[in-house]
Amino acid sequence: MMLKNISTLWQPPLTHSSSRLVELDWLRVLAFGLLVFYHTGMLYTQNWGFHFKSTYLSSGIENAMLLLSPWRMGLIWFISGAALSCLIQKSVIPSFLFSRTIKILLPLFIGVWLIVPIQLYAQMHQEVGLDLNYFQFYLAFTDLSNPLFSQYQSGIWPHVDVNHLWYLRSLWEFTLLLVLLLPILWSNWLQVALESLIKRDFIWVFLGLLVPLCVLKLSWPSETFRYPMGLVFLIYGFLLTHHRAFFEKLSQNWHRLLGSFIVGYLLVVWGYQMIWLNDQSLQWQITAMDMLYTAQRLLGVMTMLALAARFLKRPHRLLPRVNRLVFPFYIFHQSIIIALAFWFHDMNLGAVAEACLIVLGTFTLCALLCVVLNYLPFMQPLFGIRVNKEYSRHLKIAGNTLMFILLVPMALNILF
Repeated sequence: MMLKNISTLWQPPLTHSSSRLVELDWLRVLAFGLLVFYHTGMLYTQNWGFHFKSTYLSSGIENAMLLLSPWRMGLIWFISGAALSCLIQKSVIPSFLFSRTIKILLPLFIGVWLIVPIQLYAQMHQEVGLDLNYFQFYLAFTDLSNPLFSQYQSGIWPHVDVNHLWYLRSLWEFTLLLVLLLPILWSNWLQVALESLIKRDFIWVFLGLLVPLCVLKLSWPSETFRYPMGLVFLIYGFLLTHHRAFFEKLSQNWHRLLGSFIVGYLLVVWGYQMIWLNDQSLQWQITAMDMLYTAQRLLGVMTMLALAARFLKRPHRLLPRVNRLVFPFYIFHQSIIIALAFWFHDMNLGAVAEACLIVLGTFTLCALLCVVLNYLPFMQPLFGIRVNKEYSRHLKIAGNTLMFILLVPMALNILF
């Protein structure tokens, strides 16, 4: 009886619906698509680090990048939390954890061994003058003790790093933590508190969601702030996706949010130029700028959600197909960007032509790879695509067991 009472703590509230919001599916596609433009822009930023750099560096492009930089990952984390909230209600907890572990860690395993090394190859060419072809490099890469990588030891294994796939690693870690927190997240008192907050004037809703982010920013090292920030937005998405009044309030206030977002962007650009790039800035000025940037994170996420709630509520027959391929698109995109930048590096194409070719080439190659995967069901789980083809029960059990055994060492390395 006691075990039964405890298990009820992991049962979702009866008022929660497991249906997904169409506007969040649209936003998921758009948010991951924006990553192509953002990571292409990172090739040209003069003051921001990246795995590879073009010869056409500029500090001016950083002002444009600040339009996306504060909120791009916050929005992705919010959508991820909303998706998890819907998924977890359709499964029992052990089954959910097992399926999510394979869905997330299998593409991560393939990514760090087959996709990400392209980025390290280009990076080492530029930074240490690597004089190997890619085949020679990859043979060395498979040797975890090879001294060639003595300066590149960070990773799940030595020099086998996640790069842009840090999102997948963190998504799995956050999923485990989320399950542990379910009794709190689904508690009556928290649901009542959320409903009470949502009923208040919109400014109080914004401030109520902003305070945890500001507290974290003041107490957490800037170098790793993206992780707790991501967790907070994931929890926000998990909690708020079932409160339709929240999205209705966003839709009603989209004008105010968009105007505030534009003003916030201009202030962030001003603060970036006058404070963050100024070696003479005082600590209180830097802290004030940190708070402004944190507010712009939340404001950007809420503005995008508001615009989607207002303008993206119509389903489309292509949306499920495109949404299904977002995962492999994300896995491929940054390695393709860097591979193209490496190829174009010595061609002297000019900054605009080079950037346009990289963006166009990335979308084209990602689309082609996704189309190929769409016709290869046996390859789809390796890149996070849900398989529509039906297999026998015994084959499913055998496949899942083999994949789980394969992933255990990586899972242990990530956790410990």
